Amino acid sequence: MTRPDHRCPAGRSPLRLASALLAAGLLAGAPAHAGPAEDYIAAHTKAEAEVAAAVKAGKSDGDIEKLSTPLLKDLEKRMVGLLGPLAFKGTQKKPVFMPSSLNPDYLESKEPDGLLFSGADLTTRYFVSPEPIFTQWLAARAKEEDAAPELRLGLKGAMGTEPFYFAVLGTDAAFIKYMDLPVTAGEGESVTAALGLFTQSGQQNDPPSSIVFTRIGDGRVVVGTADLKANIKPLPACEKLWKEANAKATKLEDAAAKTKNDEDPRWKEAETVREAGGDAFRACFVKAAPGLPFFPGAVKRAEELVQAARGK
Repeated sequence: MTRPDHRCPAGRSPLRLASALLAAGLLAGAPAHAGPAEDYIAAHTKAEAEVAAAVKAGKSDGDIEKLSTPLLKDLEKRMVGLLGPLAFKGTQKKPVFMPSSLNPDYLESKEPDGLLFSGADLTTRYFVSPEPIFTQWLAARAKEEDAAPELRLGLKGAMGTEPFYFAVLGTDAAFIKYMDLPVTAGEGESVTAALGLFTQSGQQNDPPSSIVFTRIGDGRVVVGTADLKANIKPLPACEKLWKEANAKATKLEDAAAKTKNDEDPRWKEAETVREAGGDAFRACFVKAAPGLPFFPGAVKRAEELVQAARGK
């Protein structure tokens, strides 16, 4: 990954300067054209309002698409200009601009602003966003009524949490975090990495299959994931915890099914028991993981991914 040479006083890039101003609370009172990041935020806000007005007016899907397409292209052009030329090993050269929709009725409109670089199989992904723009998106998400509490902790408080990775990378699958991986932060940056699992079926007895990571530095936020690529053998003690809970939950479900009553409390009880079994499996795995053969390789892989995110 390479960074453009934006020549500014004292060697500070526009993105880094905007990030510093944002952290100091100065952007809110800045003029409309304080910088390209603020111009982007203003353009996105205006585009959202135009599309929302069209939706409220009952415009057809075709009309809304015609309105949205040039607005999204304009935002993409601005974003590419902000981030400059980027490349990540193992990903396609042309990234996908996010958000992919401005229609407030679509979940895609909640996506963070930035560029998503993906491998051919989509298991390797790097999402990149200017820090002030990403911070503004996160603050907006945090204000939503159903926002996870972790998203209300600010960027450095939210990074590395399950809701954070789900919001940025989850698409149609929730992220279950198993454990943090030790990665070393360089000067002036914040980094984190973790083992986890993207799933649509909730916590069960599945071992982690993904490494996720976040880097904040140089005026950018990079959030990514890659396959763990490790052969993790079953752990009998952990499997036992899951199987016992799953068997108990199945019995409760069978009993509830016989009543033909969707409101039978045993349905909810079974769900709770199964979730507890999944949590017990995860806790058991986390305790054993540092002593398992796969772990050193996972830590090394996490360091490599964070290094790639630095673009050095």
